[in-house]
Amino acid sequence: MNTLKRLMVGLDLTPMDDTLITYAAFLSAELQIEKVYFIHVEKSLEIPQEIMEGLVRKDLPADENIRQLIAAKVDAAFGGANTSVEVLVEEGAPLKTLLHWAKVKQADQMLVGRKLRLRGSGVLVQKLLRTGKVSVLFVPETAVPRLNNVMVSVDFSEYSEMALNRVLGSALNKPNIRVMCLHVYEVPTGYRTLGISYEDFDQRMRGFAQQKYDRLLSQFPELRDRAEFVLVKKEDEDDIGELVVLEAKRARTDLLVIGAKGMTAAAHFVLGSVTEKVLRHDMDIPLLVFKAETEEVGLLDAILGS
Repeated sequence: MNTLKRLMVGLDLTPMDDTLITYAAFLSAELQIEKVYFIHVEKSLEIPQEIMEGLVRKDLPADENIRQLIAAKVDAAFGGANTSVEVLVEEGAPLKTLLHWAKVKQADQMLVGRKLRLRGSGVLVQKLLRTGKVSVLFVPETAVPRLNNVMVSVDFSEYSEMALNRVLGSALNKPNIRVMCLHVYEVPTGYRTLGISYEDFDQRMRGFAQQKYDRLLSQFPELRDRAEFVLVKKEDEDDIGELVVLEAKRARTDLLVIGAKGMTAAAHFVLGSVTEKVLRHDMDIPLLVFKAETEEVGLLDAILGS
């Protein structure tokens, strides 16, 4: 089983940082995280003196002032914890710098804020997900540090199996965590040519899904005693992203997990229909998107593709 050992948390010196630091401390305690890196990237650390006036110590350079500001919050949240923490303040292009340090520090997962009401476009974190191979956890500003119900979107592809494998690798350490496997299916229009009623073909599709889930259970026997299979039908006019979000809310999910496809050989991003459409909907549920570690393309190609 894969486990999460090293996290990297992207901070932007806004109120969103408080939520991310608190959530990172919670995850570290729950999942026995070994190392957490907190990183803030500025395009330029040559901050005008009038802006710095009254906010920081004049005898220290800008990066050290920022580092001390972040470190004070991190120390307060992680006081007495076994997890090792490090604060990085870097100068450069934010996307390139984040990807660089995630690789250097061998981060298993990146935590970033998902602003629903706070100011911020979220463009950077979207590009981070599409460009790098590191998995990304989107934490909304209203996130409650809780991990009792985890929902994994399952389409029985290698990507959803990868996500499930990663979740189980961490969840097995916490017997109270409930895992829900959500599968959204659709009755193909071609059923009409087969002389079968819509209702009969619907039952056939549900049966196929159950068979695939049973095979999944043979691959992940740990699921048998702690998981629930949730089947949701998508009608023609339904948005699959909205269906997933609504089901996650209905189940009072604490974390929604999706396994995302990476880049194609032509360097066009393909997050997968579920991932891409879920990201269009606002929700107060943390969203974890797992990426396959072997999928990565050049930075320039990725940026041009996005």
